[in-house]
Amino acid sequence: MIKKYLVLILCFSFQQLESAEKSEILLAMDKYNEAFILADYDQIIENFTFPVSIITSERMLSIDTKFGLQFVYKKIRGDLPEFYSYSKWNNIDIQVMDKNIAIVRASFSRYDKDEKKFYDGSGIYQLKKIDKVWKIFSLIPFQSIEKL
Repeated sequence: MIKKYLVLILCFSFQQLESAEKSEILLAMDKYNEAFILADYDQIIENFTFPVSIITSERMLSIDTKFGLQFVYKKIRGDLPEFYSYSKWNNIDIQVMDKNIAIVRASFSRYDKDEKKFYDGSGIYQLKKIDKVWKIFSLIPFQSIEKL
């Protein structure tokens, strides 16, 4: 009987720990999104740990410096149309691999100043817990997935 209670307590504790980790990861993703919306490059960079990899269908970047990451994000953010207003997460799926590594698959939409959606995209973000804070170290942006 005691073993059953112990197993239930351990399961409940693990679920609460996992829920707390997921909440922290969601907070990190929201901080990143808010900085992106505001084009606050210093805050965008604070959401990353180095080296950073950004993988697209055209290229793979390995970025080792804050200056390099700021350059990339000024290009990404600068290429958005002038009518861009904000981005909103549509769905975030989090997999905690261990206590310090997580993979996030997120979909988002971008909106104009009239609150009209003009773009849907997705990304796979890999995060690492550094000094009790989740930070992005890898990003793979994409528009859609083709299932094989």
